[in-house]
Amino acid sequence: MMRLYGIPSEDRAEEIANNIKEGEWILEDMKEGKKEVLSADEAREKFKELINQVRKWKSEMSTLTQYTVFIFVDDSQNPKVIKVYDTSSLGCGTNIIPERWRLYRKELEGAFK
Repeated sequence: MMRLYGIPSEDRAEEIANNIKEGEWILEDMKEGKKEVLSADEAREKFKELINQVRKWKSEMSTLTQYTVFIFVDDSQNPKVIKVYDTSSLGCGTNIIPERWRLYRKELEGAFK
Protein backbone atom coordinates (compact mmCIF):
# COMPACT_ATOMS: atom_id res chain seq x y z
CA MET A 1 0.00 0.00 0.00
CA MET A 2 1.39 3.36 -0.98
CA ARG A 3 1.26 6.14 1.60
CA LEU A 4 0.33 9.63 0.42
CA TYR A 5 0.78 12.85 2.36
CA GLY A 6 -1.55 15.83 2.23
CA ILE A 7 -0.11 19.10 0.94
CA PRO A 8 -1.98 21.95 2.69
CA SER A 9 -0.49 24.81 0.67
CA GLU A 10 -0.67 25.36 -3.07
CA ASP A 11 2.71 27.13 -2.96
CA ARG A 12 4.24 23.95 -1.50
CA ALA A 13 2.47 21.91 -4.18
CA GLU A 14 4.11 24.08 -6.86
CA GLU A 15 7.53 23.30 -5.36
CA ILE A 16 6.65 19.61 -5.65
CA ALA A 17 5.53 20.13 -9.26
CA ASN A 18 9.01 21.46 -10.02
CA ASN A 19 10.42 18.13 -8.78
CA ILE A 20 8.72 16.30 -11.68
CA LYS A 21 11.79 15.98 -13.87
CA GLU A 22 11.75 12.67 -15.71
CA GLY A 23 9.85 9.70 -16.98
CA GLU A 24 6.52 9.16 -18.65
CA TRP A 25 3.46 10.05 -16.62
CA ILE A 26 -0.21 9.16 -16.74
CA LEU A 27 -2.97 11.61 -15.93
CA GLU A 28 -6.34 10.06 -15.16
CA ASP A 29 -9.50 12.10 -14.80
CA MET A 30 -11.58 9.76 -12.67
CA LYS A 31 -14.83 11.70 -13.21
CA GLU A 32 -14.49 11.91 -17.00
CA GLY A 33 -12.98 8.44 -17.35
CA LYS A 34 -10.08 9.85 -19.39
CA LYS A 35 -6.45 8.78 -19.32
CA GLU A 36 -3.50 10.37 -21.12
CA VAL A 37 0.23 9.69 -21.24
CA LEU A 38 2.40 12.75 -20.64
CA SER A 39 6.07 13.66 -20.70
CA ALA A 40 7.59 14.95 -17.45
CA ASP A 41 7.25 18.53 -18.75
CA GLU A 42 3.59 18.01 -19.67
CA ALA A 43 2.92 16.34 -16.30
CA ARG A 44 4.48 19.30 -14.47
CA GLU A 45 2.32 21.77 -16.43
CA LYS A 46 -0.87 19.74 -15.91
CA PHE A 47 -0.18 19.48 -12.18
CA LYS A 48 0.29 23.26 -12.04
CA GLU A 49 -3.08 23.69 -13.79
CA LEU A 50 -4.70 21.48 -11.14
CA ILE A 51 -2.99 23.49 -8.38
CA ASN A 52 -4.44 26.68 -9.89
CA GLN A 53 -7.88 25.03 -9.96
CA VAL A 54 -7.57 24.37 -6.21
CA ARG A 55 -6.53 28.00 -5.66
CA LYS A 56 -9.63 29.10 -7.59
CA TRP A 57 -11.93 26.95 -5.44
CA LYS A 58 -10.40 28.36 -2.26
CA SER A 59 -10.84 31.94 -3.47
CA GLU A 60 -14.43 31.42 -4.68
CA MET A 61 -15.87 29.22 -1.96
CA SER A 62 -16.18 30.96 1.38
CA THR A 63 -16.69 27.64 3.16
CA LEU A 64 -13.16 26.47 2.32
CA THR A 65 -10.27 27.38 4.55
CA GLN A 66 -6.81 28.01 3.16
CA TYR A 67 -5.79 24.76 4.90
CA THR A 68 -8.33 22.50 3.21
CA VAL A 69 -6.24 19.72 1.66
CA PHE A 70 -7.02 18.63 -1.91
CA ILE A 71 -3.55 17.51 -3.03
CA PHE A 72 -1.75 14.37 -1.87
CA VAL A 73 1.70 13.12 -2.90
CA ASP A 74 3.85 10.07 -2.10
CA ASP A 75 7.23 11.86 -1.94
CA SER A 76 7.69 15.61 -2.19
CA GLN A 77 11.34 15.38 -3.30
CA ASN A 78 10.79 12.71 -5.94
CA PRO A 79 7.05 12.48 -6.64
CA LYS A 80 5.75 9.37 -8.37
CA VAL A 81 2.08 9.53 -7.39
CA ILE A 82 -0.08 12.63 -7.00
CA LYS A 83 -3.80 12.58 -6.26
CA VAL A 84 -5.99 15.66 -6.43
CA TYR A 85 -9.48 15.64 -4.95
CA ASP A 86 -12.23 18.04 -5.94
CA THR A 87 -14.85 19.85 -3.88
CA SER A 88 -17.29 16.91 -4.12
CA SER A 89 -15.07 15.00 -1.66
CA LEU A 90 -15.67 17.53 1.13
CA GLY A 91 -17.91 16.96 4.09
CA CYS A 92 -18.17 13.22 3.77
CA GLY A 93 -16.82 12.36 7.21
CA THR A 94 -14.70 9.24 7.34
CA ASN A 95 -15.64 8.05 3.87
CA ILE A 96 -13.52 9.97 1.37
CA ILE A 97 -14.84 9.97 -2.15
CA PRO A 98 -12.33 8.77 -4.76
CA GLU A 99 -9.92 11.37 -6.05
CA ARG A 100 -10.80 13.41 -9.13
CA TRP A 101 -7.36 13.23 -10.75
CA ARG A 102 -4.43 10.85 -10.51
CA LEU A 103 -1.04 11.79 -11.89
CA TYR A 104 1.58 9.05 -11.64
CA ARG A 105 4.66 7.54 -13.22
CA LYS A 106 3.75 5.18 -16.05
CA GLU A 107 5.64 2.26 -14.50
CA LEU A 108 3.16 2.38 -11.58
CA GLU A 109 0.15 1.81 -13.82
CA GLY A 110 -2.12 -0.78 -12.21
CA ALA A 111 -0.21 -0.60 -8.90
CA PHE A 112 -3.05 1.02 -6.98
CA LYS A 113 -6.82 1.32 -7.06
